[in-house]
Amino acid sequence: MQGDYRQGDADWSGGFAFAQFSFAGGGRVELLAPGNDPGGFVVKFLERYGEGVHHLTFVVDDLRAEVARLRAAGQRVFGENYDDPHWMEAFLSPGLDGSRVLIQLAQSDQTPDEQDRDWTRHPLGAVLETAARFR
Repeated sequence: MQGDYRQGDADWSGGFAFAQFSFAGGGRVELLAPGNDPGGFVVKFLERYGEGVHHLTFVVDDLRAEVARLRAAGQRVFGENYDDPHWMEAFLSPGLDGSRVLIQLAQSDQTPDEQDRDWTRHPLGAVLETAARFR
């Protein structure tokens, strides 16, 4: 199965590099790498756990309602950010013993195609070349 490169940046504002690919059926995979912030969350994750899955993202229609529902069910929700209607997010940990994978819930007022148009910053080769320097 081959994915199509949709968006990426070698130095996103959060201090990390990413490349996102779409697959048949609408699924997407995003790869993260350290960026210019030596203390960024990707670096901390790699130092603590090594390479692997950091988070799974589920896009929801109403993030605030989902957060309220999860809290009412006893889940701890953290990292809420509602500042940008193009990408609002919140995180939770599934609470599995030894789990290192987070669940990210997100809401956007943009379609995936609009996000691709707005968030594609660099050609894939430039993203990979820059990200490889941080290994």
